[in-house]
Amino acid sequence: MALRLLALIIIVAGALGGCVTTSMQGYADLEPPAHPIQHIAVIAPPALVSALASEASKRGTIVEDANVILPPTRQYDEATIRKAMSSHGVDGVLVVNVIGDTGVQERYVGTVTNTSYSGTSSYSGTSSGNAMIMGNMIYGTGMTSGAGVSSGTATTTSTPIHRYSRAVAFEARLSDPQTSRKFWVGSGQTKSGGSLFMGDATSAADAASSIFNDLQTKGLIGAAGA
Repeated sequence: MALRLLALIIIVAGALGGCVTTSMQGYADLEPPAHPIQHIAVIAPPALVSALASEASKRGTIVEDANVILPPTRQYDEATIRKAMSSHGVDGVLVVNVIGDTGVQERYVGTVTNTSYSGTSSYSGTSSGNAMIMGNMIYGTGMTSGAGVSSGTATTTSTPIHRYSRAVAFEARLSDPQTSRKFWVGSGQTKSGGSLFMGDATSAADAASSIFNDLQTKGLIGAAGA
């Protein structure tokens, strides 16, 4: 019984907490890089840069914010960009652009009502009766009289339940920092929903995982399945 209750609690908590899913499709160039990419400079929204760096570290790949290498305080020519990337050991540039965002959408789905009662009750009374035996049967009559008193307090609470959802579409590309040749292009959409809003960090982590899964599967950042 306890195990069933625990399982139910886990299921309900998951439904209320919400979920995040990312679907995407990526395409690798017919001519892959000479060796798997090891050091990537990323140009992406701040939350995604952090998520990509965290995901890359799990796969033996270094991710660095391109804005740290070349601060966006001025324009840089191609020669300067290539030299800066080379001096930092960068062998891949990953650019991720958000191309669509529905924003947080809220929907009312119902109300949960709970009532609790606390109180006392008492009863006092008398009972009497008589019986008559005829053969194998017993016949009797009885009477009960008394009074009962009950007092208490009932409390009812109602909680409205809302579901939140958000969909963010993105495009990404991985290029050679020296020639700008594209090694890989991809696009996808991250959807989040539930009774609790899933923040940008959670959605970014799921998108980052999907991007690196595809890069690794296609052999661009190391052995697939490593």
